[in-house]
Amino acid sequence: MTGPDALSLHTQTSRMPAHTVTLVIIDASDQLSHQRLHQLVAASLPQLARFRSRLVTKPLGVGQPVWAEIADYDPAPQIHCAMVRAPGGRHEFADLISELSTRRQDCPSRLWEAWSINGLAGGRWALAVKMSPVLNDGAAGAASLWPRLLTTRPHADPANNLPAEPSLGWAPSAGELVTDVMAEMVENQVAGMWLIAETVAGVLQAARGRLLRMRVGAPMAPVASAMSGPVPHTVFNAPLTKRRAVAFASIPLSDVETVSNAFGGSITNVVLAACTLSLRAWLQRHDKVPDDPLLMWMPFEAPATDPPKMRNALTRGPLRIPVHLEDPVQVLTNLHTATERLNALRALDSESSYRTIDLESIAALIPPVVAQVGMQLYARSGVRHQFRSICHGGVSSIAVEPVPAYCAGAKVVGMHTVAPLAEESGLHIALASRGDELDVSVCVCPDNVPAVDDLATGIVHFLDILVAAAQKSPRGQGRSVVTEMTSHPANRSRGQPY
Repeated sequence: MTGPDALSLHTQTSRMPAHTVTLVIIDASDQLSHQRLHQLVAASLPQLARFRSRLVTKPLGVGQPVWAEIADYDPAPQIHCAMVRAPGGRHEFADLISELSTRRQDCPSRLWEAWSINGLAGGRWALAVKMSPVLNDGAAGAASLWPRLLTTRPHADPANNLPAEPSLGWAPSAGELVTDVMAEMVENQVAGMWLIAETVAGVLQAARGRLLRMRVGAPMAPVASAMSGPVPHTVFNAPLTKRRAVAFASIPLSDVETVSNAFGGSITNVVLAACTLSLRAWLQRHDKVPDDPLLMWMPFEAPATDPPKMRNALTRGPLRIPVHLEDPVQVLTNLHTATERLNALRALDSESSYRTIDLESIAALIPPVVAQVGMQLYARSGVRHQFRSICHGGVSSIAVEPVPAYCAGAKVVGMHTVAPLAEESGLHIALASRGDELDVSVCVCPDNVPAVDDLATGIVHFLDILVAAAQKSPRGQGRSVVTEMTSHPANRSRGQPY
């Protein structure tokens, strides 16, 4: 098990579960039934090795758990039925998903559960899969799940999409576990010493490089506006309760492209601008608009590699979103400037010869018992209230391929992901690009953030406002995000014009 997966598993609590709920909304069809969808899930998900395996804890909880295949695995007890209450609209569907996402599992050792859902307006159905963080693996969990359930043709069998993954092996004996624990302890000691040495060497080399650039008069990389300034404390930083609320919306990608073509900048920044304006409007109605931007964890395009590692690879990083600004085009300009500067700084960092701190390796060194006890002490001590806000929430993005998609012979009309919340970070917006649509999911703690529907519908509303502004200012005739943006030395020195 990787370090981040293990840390998410061991530090989750009843108020901060780390599971993810993945949803597929299916158009009405005579072929759909609970039995048909259950057969699809039972045949498809166990093709993924982790979905038919369990975690084996090591003695005394000293080392990380190991995966083991379950003999004669039967997924039926993990697949259930559910019904949306009348009239089965988007609001009622969101309420059901909120309930399922917070429902206590009958068997905590089960790493996933699935529900076939009927009662949606228009005779539609839905399929929901709740996954432990060890299955989710960030956004990659949903990305690996959907190809197992969906097809590109109505009558195709999803079992033929991809071959079944090989077994992760059977459960080790007690002696093998003890031996593994001893080996892991030795490896962690060596890895810890290497991490300390690499971190110290990296800091010294970075300082040396900075002094050399100052001596030769080379332009210094500026502090990105996305990371500068105070981080305000808002209701999104309030302590979480056990409750969750979600809301869904969909926006046409053609509208996003219209704004991008008119003002310049990326499609991602157009969506982030609509999210920013929606958050500002919500804060005006339910709290107060801070004087400084909010800090969110966002997806960014990964720096190019040779050979490239992954098509449209994304990485995550912090970004300040300007909720204190009112003008939509100014918001779009600010986001474009901030993301360009961050990308430039990350490109400079990737060219540096020193290594940064490897947080994944550090997470792998933390024993499960230490992680669990540490989280409990942190939650009960009230120490977190002594710290300033660090982050307000996050945004995740998944591209769904291929399109169009079918599930159990019926057309897929919606795909959403409900991501977990973190302590002091009570907002998550998940985006799923599906052909010519972008499906939006918003998750909050309703005891801190009421009226979550306002956030989801606000994204749609403010995209319409940006489209109206784009129609009044087509490219070359009005304000351009690209031309109004202030260039900075990091890009000028690399010969990269805006």
